[in-house]
Amino acid sequence: MCNSLYLLLVLCVTSSLAMEKIISEDSSDTSCNSPFVWMMVKHLDRTDTKLNKVQSLSHQNHIAINNMKGKIVNDEVTEIKSLLNGIQKKMRNMQFEIDNLKRRCSTNPGDWVLFSGHNYMFVYKKVTWNIAKIDCQQKGGYLAKVESGAENSWLISVMKDEVWIGLNDIQSEGQWKWISDNTGISFSYWPSNQPSSKRRENCVQYCKERCGMKSYGWNDESCGSRMGYVCEKQLEHS
Repeated sequence: MCNSLYLLLVLCVTSSLAMEKIISEDSSDTSCNSPFVWMMVKHLDRTDTKLNKVQSLSHQNHIAINNMKGKIVNDEVTEIKSLLNGIQKKMRNMQFEIDNLKRRCSTNPGDWVLFSGHNYMFVYKKVTWNIAKIDCQQKGGYLAKVESGAENSWLISVMKDEVWIGLNDIQSEGQWKWISDNTGISFSYWPSNQPSSKRRENCVQYCKERCGMKSYGWNDESCGSRMGYVCEKQLEHS
């Protein structure tokens, strides 16, 4: 359609140039009976007709362009809707994963929390170390054995209160061992003034307020003291 419009415009310009040529060649006789006048009128009629066609085509082109714009807009809207649907689907999947992670990482009593191939349970019921040890065994685990800085940092990041862990020197004073496998410590997190090595302080806890510290650290404490505890168990492989 645009090509037709362009062609008619060219024809109109050509007709106009032809009329100027006629006028320049013989413009002395301008009476109604003059062949010159009639020829000019014919050219004017033809030019007017062509101009009308140009206007009509121009209007049609304008409508066509608007329709094209509408189609472009519709296509853009469709594309945006598709992108939004994709984003919403990804967000739903992400929310599903987050909900699963929250369930797995919940620190509510009775919930096992997964970290680095082990499950942990934080219990904030205040009991003695021996009761905590027995409770963990009944749950299929043991009082937590902290073997690395990463594990230690994670435990501190999620615990809500001071808790017992499995380290103790009950059998031999100063010989700290884990209740889970009776092995010694390869990693420790004692503050500068710990362990205090008092004869009655044979069990280890994560301590903060009780020890006047701003962050959790290990502390040897009387096994008869009462506080929460953290159990640990390895994942069962099928």
